[in-house]
Amino acid sequence: MTLNGVDQNFAGADLREVNLNGAQLHRIDLKGANLSGATLVGAELQGANLTEANCVGTNFTAAHLTGACLEAWNIDSTTTLKDIDCQYVFLHKQPDARGDRERRPHNPDKDFQPGDFEKIFKDMLDTVQLLIRNGINPDSFKATFQSMIEVHPDITAESIQGFERRGDDVLLTLQVPQGTNKADIERTWDEVYEARLAAASATAQLEAEKRRGDDLKEVSLGFSRFLSSIQINNMNNPINTGDRSFYASGDVTLTGSTINLGEISGQVSNQINQIPEPSTPDQPNLRDILTQLQTAAETDSELSDDEKAEALQAVARIATAATDPAPSAKTQGVVKRASATLKGMTEALTDASKLADACTKLLPLVLSLFALV
Repeated sequence: MTLNGVDQNFAGADLREVNLNGAQLHRIDLKGANLSGATLVGAELQGANLTEANCVGTNFTAAHLTGACLEAWNIDSTTTLKDIDCQYVFLHKQPDARGDRERRPHNPDKDFQPGDFEKIFKDMLDTVQLLIRNGINPDSFKATFQSMIEVHPDITAESIQGFERRGDDVLLTLQVPQGTNKADIERTWDEVYEARLAAASATAQLEAEKRRGDDLKEVSLGFSRFLSSIQINNMNNPINTGDRSFYASGDVTLTGSTINLGEISGQVSNQINQIPEPSTPDQPNLRDILTQLQTAAETDSELSDDEKAEALQAVARIATAATDPAPSAKTQGVVKRASATLKGMTEALTDASKLADACTKLLPLVLSLFALV
């Protein structure tokens, strides 16, 4: 009635289809509330707690969400997030031991620009996340993904957005078209993968006495060849293929218990050398820029070998994108994500870090060459 809900507690409330246009709802507690079909156009929701709130069909057009907590809130393609006014949000209500509430953007000195909020949270709606337990069985993964493509033609190799380690498990993220039945995607994956896994296990037991070590190596190599044609983004951790080898990307393979940085560096250098020379003398030389980033990553004493390999992998992705004779939005996306990986790595480094210094000076040049700034 008054449209004044500042500091009020409406946790678990049934607010379906309620009209709260322009309401003053600063720091309101809407945990678990049902806001489906509600209208909150221009609502002042700064610092609001929307943890586990049902926001299916909710209209948040021009709402103010700075500092809101969106932990496990439920939105879908019918949720309107147009013209949101928001500098930052939190994905956890309670901070962890370090006081971290999973701020977005991660960098406390950075705020969302106009349109960023909608892009980030709408993109999340168009993904499916599949949890693969106990690591990836390469042969089963290959067969299951092929079946997925046959059953769901909209899924392609380019749909893979990334792999993330979750303890002993691996989280696979797939981009899917808007309106895709995500339950069908997950059901298809689970049924086929489990069947393939069982078959692979039985086969492995029958052949164990004959080809123990050699079989595992062949499976790992076959998996690497399959993924070599796939653009894998957001690879923060390599995937253990089961024989102490790790797949890092289509360009760099890390083998054995010790990372061979010399071999990785050589592969990165080869990719950089394939970049065409600048078309005009006054244009920045991307070869020189990436070589400087490569050197900084290799010689930074603050980085572990794993981190150096991750940084080199990001440089390699930029170099590969630079060889595209007809740069596209996809190429720009690869460069943008690789640059974000490098920038993200520097946030935990000191001012004396060579990589941090190089990224500060050189990444803006990289982004400008790909028309990203």
